[in-house]
Amino acid sequence: MTTISKTLSRLALIMAGSALIFVSCSKNNDVVAPGTEKVSADLSKVAVTIPDGSIVSITGPGVTSGTINRSGALYTVANFRQAYSTGPGQPADGNFYWRFTVNEAGTPANFEIKFTGVATGDITSNDSIRFINKSFATVVAGDWATASNPGPTPAGSNVIGMNNVTGTGVPPAVSAYANGAGWYTYNWSAGHTVTPVAGRTLLWKSGANLFKFEITSIYQNGVTGGAFPYYNFKYQQL
Repeated sequence: MTTISKTLSRLALIMAGSALIFVSCSKNNDVVAPGTEKVSADLSKVAVTIPDGSIVSITGPGVTSGTINRSGALYTVANFRQAYSTGPGQPADGNFYWRFTVNEAGTPANFEIKFTGVATGDITSNDSIRFINKSFATVVAGDWATASNPGPTPAGSNVIGMNNVTGTGVPPAVSAYANGAGWYTYNWSAGHTVTPVAGRTLLWKSGANLFKFEITSIYQNGVTGGAFPYYNFKYQQL
């Protein structure tokens, strides 16, 4: 199929028939037509040092697309994508891995956050992730204490994914993932598109490292309904 709506409609049928298939598949439609961090005082420990005001290509294993821009303490990632693995069923399985502390893509062995699940839209971590209903610019380190933990979801524990689903005729197998504690809205009746929840910021913590981040789009060049998944996000160390 050559359009994103056809691909997503096919996924909708899969999800309606089986919650297990729903959580194990990733939407992968590359044939049709998002970061901030405080710089460590010891830059020798940063794998990729990005000069202030510059835009560079993302480095790391399996990277097929993406750039990262630094503006002071703020890092903005655009069109991040790693090579997809081939898995059973359609769409194909796929995971993307990111490392805030070194400004580059990761691997299954060293990631800090992982994008996985449906449309690669579930965000997980081997460390701690939370979310807070505050705009990205206003979130400070002290907000970690009052931020919310991920909610229950069939996708597993420590997962931040679908917040809500809009539209009519939504199958129970799909609505089960909408737990009110996610980062995106799934627009079931509007082209099966994904849009971020406004005013919701995510946080990742490991030891003394604390970062805030916000997903702005999972579509190439940020065009909703275009080719996906291409992650666009921003992050900053607190």
